Amino acid sequence: MMIVLTLAAIGLSGCWDSFDLQDIQYVTALGIDYDSEEDEYIIYAQSIDFSHLSVSQEGMSEVDSGAWVAEARGETILMALENFSSKSNQMLHWGHVNVLVYSMKALEHEPIIEINEGLYRFHQVRTTPWVFGTAESLEEILLLTNMYGDIVHTELFNPDTVYKERAFIEPITLHQLMRNYAEKGRIVVLPRVGINKKELKDNNNKKKDAMSSDGAILLKGDSEPKLFTDLQLAGLRWLNNQTENSPLQIEEDGKTIAALNIIRPKNRIHSEVINGEVFFDVHIDVHASLLDFPPDETLGASRTIKEILQLMEKMIEKQVRDTYLLGLNNEKDVYSLENQFYRSDVRSYNQMKQTFELTEASLRNITVRAVIEHTGEYEFYRDRVPKSEQQ
Repeated sequence: MMIVLTLAAIGLSGCWDSFDLQDIQYVTALGIDYDSEEDEYIIYAQSIDFSHLSVSQEGMSEVDSGAWVAEARGETILMALENFSSKSNQMLHWGHVNVLVYSMKALEHEPIIEINEGLYRFHQVRTTPWVFGTAESLEEILLLTNMYGDIVHTELFNPDTVYKERAFIEPITLHQLMRNYAEKGRIVVLPRVGINKKELKDNNNKKKDAMSSDGAILLKGDSEPKLFTDLQLAGLRWLNNQTENSPLQIEEDGKTIAALNIIRPKNRIHSEVINGEVFFDVHIDVHASLLDFPPDETLGASRTIKEILQLMEKMIEKQVRDTYLLGLNNEKDVYSLENQFYRSDVRSYNQMKQTFELTEASLRNITVRAVIEHTGEYEFYRDRVPKSEQQ
């Protein structure tokens, strides 16, 4: 009899506190906002009905995405998160949060390290979600779907896939953000997301909003966050060794000379202290594939490969310097040159860390060495490139 009762107890002990999946509400994304009038945080929580992901996407509409967004408020981040428990008639599970989106209002209210303090205390939220910033409605962004009505196959949940195809602003996770923020002299480049109104159209001529990614919000210490576009930060990609593919259009006198794809640029930065002032020399190696010449013979068709290389090197150099000067004018060290100096020569840095200051002259030399590895089909190469260069 004792053996039977013991076996029964063992059988019951393994599942007495289990729950069915349909009894749990899974939170997949969070938006963090701040209401200055009420002096409280607003948290938007996105939850998805995963049963929608297992069925055919054919014919799905925006209302079929199976997602909802709830709002909760609190004087602190932690209080706002705790207030969600009264808004759901099911158990909430926070371990599947894969996206965090911060509003500009929240970022301007206090440093992001203080905002994230509450998230770290809320133990169910991990440190691996993708992080973004925005100046638009968090509620609308968290409800955006792709063209097939799927809410999880968007750039919010898969930013690295888009980045590999078209590299401008590198996606980062929460733990990368906090690591970079804590490093001496390093700036945080927080990717920005937004909404393109009525950009997509279906075969019924119905239009819907689409997600956009353009630029980044630059964060450093207690200073005011600044928002810049992709065009303004064009030089940033050439000093990021994670860049795999990035487009570049060469223009001259307002006309397109050639379209290229830059492949895996590599950079080296050297610092030198002269009379108590730091100077930086940047060397960039780029490999490119030539995608197209314009058909007009007076434009790209008349250019030699050597001329295109010279124009490409000149344009990349200009983008790097323009982005640096833009950051300088907004009190932002876009390329984290202070961090580079600290890492490469910590003794000199410690001697002048109180007087360290970047000026227009600090970025002394920018050297670009470009190579065109692919020119397209053989006929294209033969027809457009002079015979002397073909050899």
